[in-house]
Amino acid sequence: MSIYVATMEGRMVKYIVQRDVRNFAFMLLKWLGVALPATFLNSLIRYLECKIALAFRTRLVNHAYNLYMTNQTYYRISNLDSRIENADHLLTEDITAFTASLAHLYSQLTKPLFDCALIALALARSSRQKGAAILPGQILAFTVISLTGVVLRNLSPKFGALVAVEAERSAYLRSVHARIISNSEEVAFYGGHEVELRQLKSAYKSLVQHKNKIFCQRLWYIVLEQFLMKYVWSEKDSGVSDRTQYFTTARNLLLSGADAAERLMSSYKEIVELAGYTSRVGMMLEVFEEVSEGKYSRSLVSSAPSNVLTSTDGSIRLCDVPIVTPTGDMVVPSLSLVIKPGHHLLITGPNGCGKSSLFRVICGLWPIYGGTLHRPLTAMFYIPQKPYMPIGSLRDQVIYPDTIEDMMKKGKTDEDLDKIVSLVALSSIVVREGGWSAVADWKDILSGGEKQRIAIARLFYHRPSFALLDECTSAVSIDIESKMYEDAKKEGITLLTITHRPTLWKFHDQILQFDGQGGWELKEIPKESS
Repeated sequence: MSIYVATMEGRMVKYIVQRDVRNFAFMLLKWLGVALPATFLNSLIRYLECKIALAFRTRLVNHAYNLYMTNQTYYRISNLDSRIENADHLLTEDITAFTASLAHLYSQLTKPLFDCALIALALARSSRQKGAAILPGQILAFTVISLTGVVLRNLSPKFGALVAVEAERSAYLRSVHARIISNSEEVAFYGGHEVELRQLKSAYKSLVQHKNKIFCQRLWYIVLEQFLMKYVWSEKDSGVSDRTQYFTTARNLLLSGADAAERLMSSYKEIVELAGYTSRVGMMLEVFEEVSEGKYSRSLVSSAPSNVLTSTDGSIRLCDVPIVTPTGDMVVPSLSLVIKPGHHLLITGPNGCGKSSLFRVICGLWPIYGGTLHRPLTAMFYIPQKPYMPIGSLRDQVIYPDTIEDMMKKGKTDEDLDKIVSLVALSSIVVREGGWSAVADWKDILSGGEKQRIAIARLFYHRPSFALLDECTSAVSIDIESKMYEDAKKEGITLLTITHRPTLWKFHDQILQFDGQGGWELKEIPKESS
């Protein structure tokens, strides 16, 4: 197209010099006819580059998300591995920069190479033809430029609003990533990776749909802009004095060739930048895969063998299991413990003695460096002191990590949820917040005690065999706390409780107490203890 346009320009100059009005008028009409596909072709190249970048980004993001949300990688990447400090930035900004750079490099290399080859061939075959180029006067130019400005201003899409929405959706995607990182332990304990993955993909899909809308708006606008500026009032600044068709044609071809050569020379910088993006994204994917397989790289920590077996009798058994932190600190050298269904265990001791660490080992968040752990597959439910409030409705807070589809499959309704929240003295909250479908920022809306009771409501909704309660009622009054524990025992839930409150002793059969010398002592709780 570039060679054809350059040849046409040379012929137009020739007819001007020859004063051939008929051929000049014909060439002018032909010129206007070629202008539209020429501008559309240039705009389509940019559009294709954007589409390639977005398509590649979508595939890479889906692959990275699947790695990130598999085998609790989202938790392990920030707690058990130290190679990636900013996984959220890698998953958003770096992947975007990498794919955009790669797609841009494709057009920056292939098109200039093709241009150089064709332009060299056209110059070699060019013949000497006389001609001259002349443009309308200043008044006509001013009129055309003014009309162009009016047309572009009136027909321009609302790019400001579109960019604002894009920034908002990008920020929301980043916030979803930040929530997962800051609440990775709670999500991992709950097993809420499916819900969080759905939130991630939904936020990303919304951003992709909006970016596609912007691409389509830019496509026709750039066509109009280039048609008006490049073909309607473009100016040939040196063709008049030479008055040769050859000079005009050769000049345009040489300019195109020089532009192609310049882009080829400058592509070295883009290749170097692409190498940097490739290194970061490649490292991210490699670390995700290794962490998912239990291969960690952190100070004082090496990969741990898998010593976790499925319990055959539904009990939890630890046989000579050491409790070791991800940084390599030995909390407990060896711990042997059997927790049978129906035998409620109270765990107490000073801060830092390994109470919460024991729960992390039992739930599989921390690797086992010795001994053997026998545990049920899906019969445990963990409630931390600061409950995690996911994005969604009030209903989603109670059924987490289930979705409303999962709730319906289990045959449960909102009436069942009403009964559940009545067990934790939260019936009024449904009316207060506007029903089960009300959506809000629940971590800020609800008080500390309400959030803890919502977490206990999840326990009654899921009804697991074992409940791991990590000081999860510290902000709840004693009378409501006692009722919740009594109801949990009636539901057949075995309680493993970390607490400093003596009022909870009466709900348990055994106590695991730190002996002050790095060891633990298991005792029976007398039935008269209250």
